[in-house]
Amino acid sequence: MKPIAIIIPTWNNPQYLEPCLKSILNTNVANLFHIYVINNGHPNSCDYIEQPHKDVTIIQARRNLGWEGGLKLGLEKSKEPYVMFLNDDTYIPQSSIWWLHQLLTDLNNPEVGAVGPSTNVVMGSQNIFIPMVHPIIEVNMLIGFCVLFKRNVLEEIGGVDDTLPGGDDLDFSIRLRKAGYKMLVERRVFIYHHGFKTGERVKGTPDKTGGWNSYEMKERTDTAIIHKHGFREWFNVIFVPFKPYYGRSFADLEGNIIRQKVIKKKGKIVEVGVGNQKTLPNVIGVDLYLKGEKNPSMANMDSVATVRADVQKEMPFEDNSLDCVIGRHILEHMVDPIKALKLWVSKLKKGGQIILALPDQDKNQATLMNIEHVHAFTMESTMNLFMALGIKVEEIIDTGNLISFVIVGTKT
Repeated sequence: MKPIAIIIPTWNNPQYLEPCLKSILNTNVANLFHIYVINNGHPNSCDYIEQPHKDVTIIQARRNLGWEGGLKLGLEKSKEPYVMFLNDDTYIPQSSIWWLHQLLTDLNNPEVGAVGPSTNVVMGSQNIFIPMVHPIIEVNMLIGFCVLFKRNVLEEIGGVDDTLPGGDDLDFSIRLRKAGYKMLVERRVFIYHHGFKTGERVKGTPDKTGGWNSYEMKERTDTAIIHKHGFREWFNVIFVPFKPYYGRSFADLEGNIIRQKVIKKKGKIVEVGVGNQKTLPNVIGVDLYLKGEKNPSMANMDSVATVRADVQKEMPFEDNSLDCVIGRHILEHMVDPIKALKLWVSKLKKGGQIILALPDQDKNQATLMNIEHVHAFTMESTMNLFMALGIKVEEIIDTGNLISFVIVGTKT
Protein backbone atom coordinates (compact mmCIF):
# COMPACT_ATOMS: atom_id res chain seq x y z
CA MET A 1 0.00 0.00 0.00
CA LYS A 2 1.19 3.50 -0.82
CA PRO A 3 1.45 5.81 2.19
CA ILE A 4 -0.69 8.78 1.10
CA ALA A 5 -4.27 9.07 -0.12
CA ILE A 6 -4.75 12.39 -1.94
CA ILE A 7 -8.48 13.14 -1.90
CA ILE A 8 -9.72 15.75 -4.40
CA PRO A 9 -13.45 16.56 -4.54
CA THR A 10 -14.39 18.21 -7.84
CA TRP A 11 -17.47 19.63 -9.57
CA ASN A 12 -17.35 19.99 -13.36
CA ASN A 13 -13.91 21.60 -13.26
CA PRO A 14 -11.68 19.90 -15.89
CA GLN A 15 -10.03 23.23 -16.75
CA TYR A 16 -8.19 23.20 -13.43
CA LEU A 17 -8.41 19.57 -12.33
CA GLU A 18 -6.55 18.20 -15.36
CA PRO A 19 -3.39 20.33 -14.89
CA CYS A 20 -3.66 19.74 -11.12
CA LEU A 21 -3.53 15.96 -11.63
CA LYS A 22 -0.71 16.17 -14.15
CA SER A 23 1.36 18.30 -11.80
CA ILE A 24 0.89 15.81 -8.94
CA LEU A 25 1.73 12.80 -11.12
CA ASN A 26 4.91 14.55 -12.28
CA THR A 27 6.12 14.53 -8.66
CA ASN A 28 5.51 10.83 -7.95
CA VAL A 29 9.24 10.22 -7.54
CA ALA A 30 8.98 7.58 -4.83
CA ASN A 31 5.52 6.21 -5.67
CA LEU A 32 4.17 7.84 -2.52
CA PHE A 33 0.49 8.34 -3.24
CA HIS A 34 -2.77 7.30 -4.79
CA ILE A 35 -5.20 10.00 -5.91
CA TYR A 36 -8.93 9.69 -5.26
CA VAL A 37 -10.98 12.09 -7.39
CA ILE A 38 -14.47 12.48 -5.90
CA ASN A 39 -16.63 13.50 -8.83
CA ASN A 40 -19.52 15.57 -7.45
CA GLY A 41 -20.47 16.75 -10.93
CA HIS A 42 -21.60 15.30 -14.24
CA PRO A 43 -20.58 11.61 -14.55
CA ASN A 44 -18.78 12.35 -17.84
CA SER A 45 -16.87 15.38 -16.53
CA CYS A 46 -13.81 13.27 -15.68
CA ASP A 47 -13.78 11.12 -18.80
CA TYR A 48 -10.41 12.54 -19.87
CA ILE A 49 -8.78 10.70 -16.95
CA GLU A 50 -7.60 7.26 -18.06
CA GLN A 51 -9.36 4.48 -16.18
CA PRO A 52 -8.17 2.23 -14.75
CA HIS A 53 -5.11 4.28 -13.80
CA LYS A 54 -2.46 2.93 -11.45
CA ASP A 55 -2.29 6.21 -9.51
CA VAL A 56 -5.78 7.70 -9.92
CA THR A 57 -9.23 6.37 -8.97
CA ILE A 58 -12.41 8.26 -9.91
CA ILE A 59 -15.25 7.85 -7.41
CA GLN A 60 -18.63 8.89 -8.86
CA ALA A 61 -20.67 10.58 -6.12
CA ARG A 62 -23.82 10.60 -8.36
CA ARG A 63 -24.79 13.96 -6.86
CA ASN A 64 -23.09 17.03 -5.47
CA LEU A 65 -22.01 16.04 -1.96
CA GLY A 66 -20.18 19.32 -1.48
CA TRP A 67 -16.61 19.67 -0.27
CA GLU A 68 -17.10 18.03 3.13
CA GLY A 69 -19.26 15.24 1.72
CA GLY A 70 -16.64 14.55 -0.93
CA LEU A 71 -13.91 14.33 1.70
CA LYS A 72 -16.01 11.95 3.78
CA LEU A 73 -16.61 9.66 0.81
CA GLY A 74 -12.92 9.75 -0.08
CA LEU A 75 -11.99 8.72 3.45
CA GLU A 76 -14.40 5.79 3.28
CA LYS A 77 -12.98 4.56 -0.04
CA SER A 78 -9.28 4.92 0.84
CA LYS A 79 -7.12 3.06 3.36
CA GLU A 80 -3.69 4.73 3.21
CA PRO A 81 -2.12 5.72 6.58
CA TYR A 82 -1.76 9.39 5.57
CA VAL A 83 -4.53 11.50 4.04
CA MET A 84 -4.26 14.73 2.06
CA PHE A 85 -7.28 16.92 1.36
CA LEU A 86 -6.53 18.95 -1.78
CA ASN A 87 -8.48 21.51 -3.81
CA ASP A 88 -8.91 20.79 -7.52
CA ASP A 89 -7.62 24.27 -8.44
CA THR A 90 -4.12 23.73 -7.09
CA TYR A 91 -0.90 23.12 -9.03
CA ILE A 92 2.40 21.60 -7.88
CA PRO A 93 5.29 23.49 -9.52
CA GLN A 94 8.51 21.70 -10.40
CA SER A 95 10.26 23.70 -7.68
CA SER A 96 8.18 21.72 -5.18
CA ILE A 97 8.85 18.28 -6.64
CA TRP A 98 9.77 16.99 -3.16
CA TRP A 99 6.62 18.45 -1.57
CA LEU A 100 5.29 15.20 -0.13
CA HIS A 101 8.65 14.09 1.23
CA GLN A 102 9.02 17.36 3.11
CA LEU A 103 5.46 17.34 4.47
CA LEU A 104 5.85 13.71 5.58
CA THR A 105 9.09 14.57 7.35
CA ASP A 106 7.34 17.29 9.36
CA LEU A 107 4.46 14.93 10.15
CA ASN A 108 6.80 12.27 11.50
CA ASN A 109 6.74 13.95 14.92
CA PRO A 110 4.08 12.23 17.09
CA GLU A 111 3.08 15.64 18.48
CA VAL A 112 2.05 16.85 15.02
CA GLY A 113 -1.38 15.95 13.67
CA ALA A 114 -1.44 17.90 10.40
CA VAL A 115 0.81 19.97 8.17
CA GLY A 116 0.16 22.34 5.27
CA PRO A 117 2.26 24.20 2.65
CA SER A 118 2.53 27.86 1.72
CA THR A 119 0.65 29.31 -1.22
CA ASN A 120 -0.31 32.50 -3.06
CA VAL A 121 -4.08 32.68 -2.41
CA VAL A 122 -4.86 32.05 1.25
CA MET A 123 -5.46 33.96 4.45
CA GLY A 124 -3.00 34.00 7.33
CA SER A 125 0.50 32.71 7.82
CA GLN A 126 0.44 30.29 4.86
CA ASN A 127 0.46 33.22 2.45
CA ILE A 128 3.84 33.69 0.74
CA PHE A 129 3.37 37.46 0.69
CA ILE A 130 3.60 37.65 4.48
CA PRO A 131 7.29 38.29 5.31
CA MET A 132 8.65 35.48 7.46
CA VAL A 133 12.11 34.15 8.31
CA HIS A 134 11.05 30.86 9.90
CA PRO A 135 10.90 27.84 7.55
CA ILE A 136 8.43 25.96 9.77
CA ILE A 137 5.83 27.58 12.00
CA GLU A 138 3.30 26.26 14.47
CA VAL A 139 -0.20 27.60 13.89
CA ASN A 140 -3.66 27.40 15.40
CA MET A 141 -5.32 26.91 12.00
CA LEU A 142 -4.48 25.26 8.69
CA ILE A 143 -6.40 26.37 5.62
CA GLY A 144 -8.10 23.46 3.87
CA PHE A 145 -6.85 23.98 0.29
CA CYS A 146 -4.06 21.46 1.02
CA VAL A 147 -3.65 19.65 4.33
CA LEU A 148 -1.84 16.40 5.11
CA PHE A 149 -3.11 14.41 8.11
CA LYS A 150 -2.27 11.16 9.81
CA ARG A 151 -5.29 8.94 9.22
CA ASN A 152 -5.32 7.62 12.79
CA VAL A 153 -5.39 11.21 14.08
CA LEU A 154 -8.30 12.05 11.77
CA GLU A 155 -10.17 9.02 13.07
CA GLU A 156 -9.34 9.95 16.66
CA ILE A 157 -10.86 13.44 16.32
CA GLY A 158 -13.99 12.14 14.60
CA GLY A 159 -13.31 12.43 10.87
CA VAL A 160 -15.20 14.85 8.61
CA ASP A 161 -18.26 16.71 9.93
CA ASP A 162 -20.39 17.10 6.81
CA THR A 163 -23.27 18.70 8.74
CA LEU A 164 -21.45 22.05 8.86
CA PRO A 165 -22.30 24.72 6.27
CA GLY A 166 -18.57 25.20 5.62
CA GLY A 167 -15.52 25.95 7.69
CA ASP A 168 -14.18 22.40 7.76
CA ASP A 169 -10.64 23.74 8.17
CA LEU A 170 -11.70 25.73 11.26
CA ASP A 171 -13.42 22.66 12.63
CA PHE A 172 -10.45 20.35 11.99
CA SER A 173 -8.05 22.87 13.51
CA ILE A 174 -10.06 23.26 16.70
CA ARG A 175 -10.53 19.52 17.11
CA LEU A 176 -6.81 18.86 16.54
CA ARG A 177 -5.89 21.42 19.19
CA LYS A 178 -8.44 20.01 21.64
CA ALA A 179 -6.91 16.56 21.16
CA GLY A 180 -3.44 17.94 21.92
CA TYR A 181 -1.96 17.89 18.43
CA LYS A 182 0.17 20.59 16.84
CA MET A 183 -0.35 21.96 13.33
CA LEU A 184 2.58 23.09 11.22
CA VAL A 185 3.02 25.23 8.13
CA GLU A 186 5.93 24.10 5.98
CA ARG A 187 6.87 27.40 4.37
CA ARG A 188 9.54 25.76 2.19
CA VAL A 189 6.85 23.89 0.24
CA PHE A 190 4.91 26.11 -2.17
CA ILE A 191 1.68 25.00 -3.89
CA TYR A 192 0.06 27.30 -6.44
CA HIS A 193 -3.61 27.96 -5.69
CA HIS A 194 -5.87 29.51 -8.34
CA GLY A 195 -8.48 30.09 -5.62
CA PHE A 196 -12.29 29.92 -5.39
CA LYS A 197 -12.74 28.37 -8.86
CA THR A 198 -15.41 25.89 -7.78
CA GLY A 199 -16.90 27.85 -4.88
CA GLU A 200 -17.75 30.89 -6.99
CA ARG A 201 -19.28 28.77 -9.77
CA VAL A 202 -21.47 26.92 -7.26
CA LYS A 203 -22.31 29.75 -4.82
CA GLY A 204 -21.66 32.92 -6.79
CA THR A 205 -19.09 35.67 -6.27
CA PRO A 206 -18.58 37.48 -2.94
CA ASP A 207 -20.61 40.50 -4.06
CA LYS A 208 -23.70 38.31 -4.40
CA THR A 209 -25.88 37.59 -1.36
CA GLY A 210 -24.77 34.23 -0.02
CA GLY A 211 -21.97 34.02 -2.59
CA TRP A 212 -18.59 32.38 -2.00
CA ASN A 213 -16.65 34.29 0.69
CA SER A 214 -19.56 36.73 1.03
CA TYR A 215 -20.49 38.28 4.35
CA GLU A 216 -23.47 35.93 4.65
CA MET A 217 -21.33 32.85 4.01
CA LYS A 218 -18.71 33.88 6.58
CA GLU A 219 -21.40 34.74 9.13
CA ARG A 220 -23.12 31.38 8.62
CA THR A 221 -19.84 29.47 8.94
CA ASP A 222 -18.61 31.36 12.02
CA THR A 223 -21.98 30.94 13.73
CA ALA A 224 -21.90 27.18 13.15
CA ILE A 225 -18.32 26.86 14.46
CA ILE A 226 -19.09 28.98 17.55
CA HIS A 227 -22.24 26.95 18.21
CA LYS A 228 -20.23 23.71 17.99
CA HIS A 229 -17.03 24.71 19.82
CA GLY A 230 -17.69 27.96 21.69
CA PHE A 231 -16.57 31.53 21.11
CA ARG A 232 -13.16 31.16 22.77
CA GLU A 233 -12.10 28.26 20.53
CA TRP A 234 -13.29 30.12 17.44
CA PHE A 235 -11.44 33.26 18.51
CA ASN A 236 -8.21 31.38 19.25
CA VAL A 237 -8.17 29.60 15.93
CA ILE A 238 -8.84 32.81 13.98
CA PHE A 239 -6.86 35.46 15.82
CA VAL A 240 -4.02 33.83 17.80
CA PRO A 241 -0.77 34.36 15.88
CA PHE A 242 1.71 31.69 14.80
CA LYS A 243 5.01 30.89 16.49
CA PRO A 244 8.30 29.44 15.19
CA TYR A 245 8.58 25.67 15.36
CA TYR A 246 11.91 24.22 16.43
CA GLY A 247 10.99 20.58 16.93
CA ARG A 248 9.54 18.48 19.69
CA SER A 249 8.61 20.22 22.89
CA PHE A 250 8.62 16.99 24.88
CA ALA A 251 11.77 15.71 26.58
CA ASP A 252 14.64 14.52 24.40
CA LEU A 253 14.05 10.87 25.27
CA GLU A 254 16.63 9.66 22.77
CA GLY A 255 19.27 12.06 24.05
CA ASN A 256 18.52 11.17 27.66
CA ILE A 257 19.21 7.50 26.94
CA ILE A 258 22.51 8.29 25.22
CA ARG A 259 23.58 10.64 28.02
CA GLN A 260 22.91 7.93 30.59
CA LYS A 261 25.15 5.54 28.68
CA VAL A 262 28.15 7.89 28.41
CA ILE A 263 27.79 10.28 31.35
CA LYS A 264 30.41 8.43 33.43
CA LYS A 265 32.70 7.79 30.49
CA LYS A 266 35.91 9.78 30.47
CA GLY A 267 38.28 10.34 27.60
CA LYS A 268 37.77 11.37 24.01
CA ILE A 269 34.15 11.35 22.83
CA VAL A 270 33.25 12.28 19.26
CA GLU A 271 29.76 13.01 17.90
CA VAL A 272 29.54 12.54 14.13
CA GLY A 273 27.05 14.65 12.17
CA VAL A 274 26.57 16.83 15.23
CA GLY A 275 24.51 19.48 13.44
CA ASN A 276 23.33 22.38 15.57
CA GLN A 277 23.28 20.71 19.01
CA LYS A 278 25.64 18.47 20.93
CA THR A 279 24.22 15.56 22.90
CA LEU A 280 26.83 16.18 25.63
CA PRO A 281 28.78 19.40 26.19
CA ASN A 282 32.16 17.62 26.27
CA VAL A 283 31.89 15.85 22.91
CA ILE A 284 34.01 16.80 19.91
CA GLY A 285 31.49 17.71 17.23
CA VAL A 286 32.24 16.66 13.65
CA ASP A 287 30.21 17.86 10.66
CA LEU A 288 30.45 19.24 7.14
CA TYR A 289 29.83 22.72 8.57
CA LEU A 290 31.98 24.33 11.25
CA LYS A 291 30.80 26.24 14.29
CA GLY A 292 28.91 29.38 13.29
CA GLU A 293 28.30 28.28 9.69
CA LYS A 294 24.71 27.85 8.49
CA ASN A 295 23.76 24.19 8.10
CA PRO A 296 21.18 23.89 5.27
CA SER A 297 20.14 20.40 6.36
CA MET A 298 19.25 21.81 9.80
CA ALA A 299 17.00 24.65 8.60
CA ASN A 300 20.09 26.90 8.27
CA MET A 301 20.72 26.87 12.00
CA ASP A 302 24.30 27.49 13.13
CA SER A 303 26.52 24.43 13.32
CA VAL A 304 28.30 23.63 16.60
CA ALA A 305 30.99 21.39 15.08
CA THR A 306 34.66 22.11 15.78
CA VAL A 307 35.99 19.56 13.26
CA ARG A 308 35.05 19.61 9.59
CA ALA A 309 34.77 16.23 7.85
CA ASP A 310 32.56 14.14 5.61
CA VAL A 311 32.20 11.34 8.15
CA GLN A 312 31.22 8.70 5.63
CA LYS A 313 34.65 9.13 4.02
CA GLU A 314 37.04 10.49 6.63
CA MET A 315 37.55 10.81 10.38
CA PRO A 316 40.52 13.07 11.20
CA PHE A 317 41.51 11.13 14.33
CA GLU A 318 44.19 8.52 14.97
CA ASP A 319 43.14 4.89 14.78
CA ASN A 320 42.40 3.34 18.18
CA SER A 321 42.31 6.79 19.83
CA LEU A 322 38.66 7.40 20.76
CA ASP A 323 36.72 6.21 23.79
CA CYS A 324 33.26 6.72 22.32
CA VAL A 325 31.59 7.64 19.03
CA ILE A 326 28.02 8.95 19.04
CA GLY A 327 25.91 9.20 15.89
CA ARG A 328 22.32 10.43 15.97
CA HIS A 329 20.30 10.04 12.78
CA ILE A 330 23.34 10.03 10.54
CA LEU A 331 23.90 6.43 9.35
CA GLU A 332 20.60 6.33 7.42
CA HIS A 333 21.93 9.19 5.26
CA MET A 334 24.99 7.18 4.17
CA VAL A 335 25.15 5.64 0.71
CA ASP A 336 27.59 3.05 2.10
CA PRO A 337 26.71 2.63 5.80
CA ILE A 338 29.04 -0.36 6.22
CA LYS A 339 32.04 1.67 5.06
CA ALA A 340 31.08 4.53 7.39
CA LEU A 341 30.55 2.24 10.37
CA LYS A 342 33.88 0.48 9.77
CA LEU A 343 35.59 3.88 9.63
CA TRP A 344 34.08 5.07 12.91
CA VAL A 345 34.90 1.83 14.71
CA SER A 346 38.50 1.92 13.45
CA LYS A 347 39.00 5.11 15.46
CA LEU A 348 37.83 3.50 18.70
CA LYS A 349 40.11 2.00 21.29
CA LYS A 350 39.56 -1.64 22.10
CA GLY A 351 36.58 -1.67 24.45
CA GLY A 352 35.46 1.72 23.16
CA GLN A 353 31.74 2.35 22.66
CA ILE A 354 29.76 3.22 19.57
CA ILE A 355 26.26 4.55 20.25
CA LEU A 356 23.85 5.17 17.39
CA ALA A 357 20.31 6.51 17.27
CA LEU A 358 18.37 5.47 14.16
CA PRO A 359 14.80 5.86 12.87
CA ASP A 360 12.94 2.59 13.34
CA GLN A 361 11.57 1.25 10.06
CA ASP A 362 9.21 -0.98 12.06
CA LYS A 363 7.51 2.17 13.42
CA ASN A 364 7.71 4.51 10.43
CA GLN A 365 8.42 4.35 6.72
CA ALA A 366 11.73 6.02 7.43
CA THR A 367 13.01 6.32 3.88
CA LEU A 368 9.85 8.22 2.90
CA MET A 369 9.96 10.62 5.83
CA ASN A 370 13.11 12.39 4.65
CA ILE A 371 14.31 12.65 1.06
CA GLU A 372 17.91 12.38 2.36
CA HIS A 373 17.32 8.93 3.91
CA VAL A 374 18.87 6.28 1.67
CA HIS A 375 18.78 3.30 4.06
CA ALA A 376 16.23 1.90 6.48
CA PHE A 377 17.08 0.19 9.77
CA THR A 378 15.24 -1.96 12.27
CA MET A 379 16.47 -3.15 15.65
CA GLU A 380 17.09 -6.60 14.22
CA SER A 381 18.85 -5.46 11.05
CA THR A 382 21.13 -3.12 13.00
CA MET A 383 22.06 -5.86 15.48
CA ASN A 384 22.90 -8.11 12.52
CA LEU A 385 25.01 -5.34 10.98
CA PHE A 386 26.95 -4.81 14.22
CA MET A 387 27.59 -8.52 14.66
CA ALA A 388 28.69 -8.92 11.02
CA LEU A 389 31.29 -6.19 11.57
CA GLY A 390 32.53 -7.74 14.80
CA ILE A 391 30.97 -5.12 17.06
CA LYS A 392 29.62 -6.57 20.31
CA VAL A 393 26.03 -5.46 20.88
CA GLU A 394 25.69 -4.37 24.50
CA GLU A 395 22.14 -3.04 24.41
CA ILE A 396 19.39 -1.95 22.05
CA ILE A 397 16.72 0.37 23.42
CA ASP A 398 13.34 1.62 22.22
CA THR A 399 13.47 5.34 22.99
CA GLY A 400 9.73 5.61 23.56
CA ASN A 401 9.38 8.59 21.18
CA LEU A 402 7.61 6.48 18.52
CA ILE A 403 10.40 7.26 16.07
CA SER A 404 13.80 5.83 16.96
CA PHE A 405 15.89 3.30 18.82
CA VAL A 406 19.38 3.48 20.33
CA ILE A 407 21.97 0.74 19.91
CA VAL A 408 25.10 0.50 22.05
CA GLY A 409 28.07 -1.54 20.83
CA THR A 410 31.64 -2.22 21.96
CA LYS A 411 34.80 -2.67 19.86
CA THR A 412 36.24 -6.09 20.60
